[in-house]
Amino acid sequence: MGVLQKKIRKLARKTIPRRVRERLIKKLILHDITVHADHVIVNVSFKNFLKTGLERRLQVTLTNGPTIYELDVHRQGHTIGIEIPFAVIDQTEGQSTIKMMLGKKKLIIQTDVDKAGKKRSFFSNRRYFNVSIARGNLLFANLLSDYRFRTDQPMALSNIEAGYRQLELSAEGMDDMSDHALAFHYGNKLKIMENVSDDPAVMQITDFTDAVMGQPVVYLLKDFELVPIRYMGESFSMDALNHAITYFGQDGMLSAEITSHKARVEAFESSLEGDDAVRMRFYTDTSAALSALLVADTASDDIIRIPFEGDQTGEAAEVRVPLDQLINNLSRKRLMFETAGDAPIRLQLDMRDIGTFGFDGRIWAASHFEKFQIWFYRRKDGMLGFNVSRRRLKRQVTEIDDFNLEGYISGDDAFIDSTPHMALVDRYSGDFVRVEIGNGFNVDLKPLDLIDIKSKDKTIIDVFIEIVHSSGEVLRREKIKYRHSEYRKDNFYSRHEVVDASGNIHHHLITTTPYNNLKVETFMIPASVEIPEDTSRKDMNIWLLGERYDTAQDNGYALFTWLKESTDVEAYYVIEDTAGDYEKIKDEDNVLAFGSDAHFDRAFRAGVLLGTHDLENLLPYKTARGFFHYEDTIKVFLQHGVLGRKPVEYDKKYYDLPFDLFIVSSTPEKEDVVMRKMGYEEDEVAVTGLARFDHLPHHNDTRDILLMPTWRDWINTDDAFLSSTYYARYHSLIHNERLNRLLEENDVHLNFYPHYRAQRYFNDEYLDQGKNIHFIRLGERTVQDLLIAHSLLITDYSSVSFDFTLMNKPVVYYHFDARQFFRQGRLRPLSQTFIGDIAKKEEDLVDAIEIYIRNGFQPREVDLSSIFDHQDHNNRRRIYEAVREKIEKLED
Repeated sequence: MGVLQKKIRKLARKTIPRRVRERLIKKLILHDITVHADHVIVNVSFKNFLKTGLERRLQVTLTNGPTIYELDVHRQGHTIGIEIPFAVIDQTEGQSTIKMMLGKKKLIIQTDVDKAGKKRSFFSNRRYFNVSIARGNLLFANLLSDYRFRTDQPMALSNIEAGYRQLELSAEGMDDMSDHALAFHYGNKLKIMENVSDDPAVMQITDFTDAVMGQPVVYLLKDFELVPIRYMGESFSMDALNHAITYFGQDGMLSAEITSHKARVEAFESSLEGDDAVRMRFYTDTSAALSALLVADTASDDIIRIPFEGDQTGEAAEVRVPLDQLINNLSRKRLMFETAGDAPIRLQLDMRDIGTFGFDGRIWAASHFEKFQIWFYRRKDGMLGFNVSRRRLKRQVTEIDDFNLEGYISGDDAFIDSTPHMALVDRYSGDFVRVEIGNGFNVDLKPLDLIDIKSKDKTIIDVFIEIVHSSGEVLRREKIKYRHSEYRKDNFYSRHEVVDASGNIHHHLITTTPYNNLKVETFMIPASVEIPEDTSRKDMNIWLLGERYDTAQDNGYALFTWLKESTDVEAYYVIEDTAGDYEKIKDEDNVLAFGSDAHFDRAFRAGVLLGTHDLENLLPYKTARGFFHYEDTIKVFLQHGVLGRKPVEYDKKYYDLPFDLFIVSSTPEKEDVVMRKMGYEEDEVAVTGLARFDHLPHHNDTRDILLMPTWRDWINTDDAFLSSTYYARYHSLIHNERLNRLLEENDVHLNFYPHYRAQRYFNDEYLDQGKNIHFIRLGERTVQDLLIAHSLLITDYSSVSFDFTLMNKPVVYYHFDARQFFRQGRLRPLSQTFIGDIAKKEEDLVDAIEIYIRNGFQPREVDLSSIFDHQDHNNRRRIYEAVREKIEKLED
């Protein structure tokens, strides 16, 4: 846009009233869709466009992965109809984007304010699709992609009966419904109710806790196939614990309307009773006898039950609630009544008819040496809620200079008889050094004895603000951010060197985490190490390989052994001498103990660094510019697995000196993930396949089952682990009676190999496992040996499933927490990376295991072309050749 045009537009904004400008703005509005025999029309209206020839100048494209389709448009009055053929729709996995361009200008689409009654979803080829708007584009999504809908063949009922917390139904011509469940379809979500009937001809549902308010369509579910239920009868109702459910026929199919049980509150009073309780008095329109007040945590759904004293009814009920029960977890609470008797229901407390209630606004309450603000409030749904907030502990480092941290804290006055400190804590041992600080602080880290708290020569020390009670108890510990953080994995803000009594040099570097929290990275150069005068002279025939500090069983070790056997490269493998894997390989040629003199010598001279994780695991010093000419090395990322399931922290933007070569297994992984989403260029990514794949037999006869779940990054304490759904689900699985009986009856063994961070909780010292279930300790066998030795893999999201699939062996995925696991998004659609069965419930998982045991562990026919370009045993050679090509370009 020219300078004159900008000035005219700026003047127009100043001189034309906003309400007039709003009327002149060009708009596109998404209205609805219409479904035809072989296509769908998305109807979009336009306003303030020149009408002549609009449809001729309009370009509409649908992008689905690497494929782009041009779509036809039709105009009728002020409406543009975008035609999407079913042939295009049926190619859609995950979601596609529809863009509208008028010449070179992108048109922004808005949603219709009045959405009521607007059709935005439809079925095609037994799948469910929806049209919505995201960032001004039309988003065309395949919802519930794991399921298929058999809408053309509804199931007719022969009988249906409803009672308290129980629904029974049988279907015409079906003598066995034992493998069916009931599903409520709410559009973009599905809630599944399990069949618990002992009679195979009758489905019995007794647990409706997963049901939520709304008007779902009811389906029978079997093996990810949803079948609608034909129903032409009268409506009927039932009570579940949390909801009233009315069933009725709509368009000849069984549907439901689900509402909460409610008690209308006419008056509500509360008062703080002493220092440790809140007294509540309720007056409602229900005369039902009450058994308890329920305090439900809205974040976790955990419920605390406070029994009513004596016989009380909802007309006038009073209860004393311990303050710590309300403050628990510092989250919002929802308060409910539970009625007494043999058919209890939970009543939401409807506050819409009363004005002020509860405390007089917000009040302060003290619990465990800390002051909290507490209040009752009316939730968005009109029900009674309770909230608690702690005083925010504001803290920040504003300047870093000469190894000094200058900054401030506030909010510490909310703590009783306590003092703020800065604590530096070794990440691995938990040892710490602590300094008392004030609201404005300037802490000189140089005098602190960081050497004394180090767990090993190269380690990480995290920086915290702590509130310490006079008794010594730490009431609050929170990380502290740096205001001017420019996070890179290979940068630092300040450094300090200390020589200990033995002449060893300790380098301390202030850095930040991806969340801009401060940490100190530290490494030691032993006095015995001789540093070359010129470390810029790198030998491109010396290659340093590794994985994590403590392993030798992945792509790094696989490539290392091949290089020694098949090339003249001087290859060295790096591993800590305290690792279990070190004992297995320590006698091999060119194995270097991490931090040894030999390790330093090869690290100073190595021209090529190849790792499955960050190269910090390979070098005994900091991987940053200026440290022994690290910038002059060729850096190769060998990968730990196939990318696409979740975001990873290897994006190019996270490095000052990014990888020179990024190894992948397929062209889609290269183009859709590493180039498009992680920022690497064409010549920086090589489609070779992973080194460890070369050791995998493509067919082998085995019989046992491997259970190998991955970790959850939101679990960070012992208490969090032991109270987590993750622990509960796997603990329940290995004690499942039907699973244990299946294993014993068929002489099949299940070997449980938890993630290394979960090993100490899942082992045979703590768990009473069945005789055919065995715990595999970390380091007892390599992961690859385990994969080869088993016939079925049970995992959740681990990339080891790709190894298993490549061996033409079946995988079952246990996705009980997929929504939380993928809360930060995923890089590719689920269908492209999860090749196999997906179970969300324990019994579904046991069903799948039983099927594979019965059929001799025969895999399904699958297309692997989107995951592997190469299905041979030449991956290591291709990696070697790709690195050699990099070296040759550098030397040219």
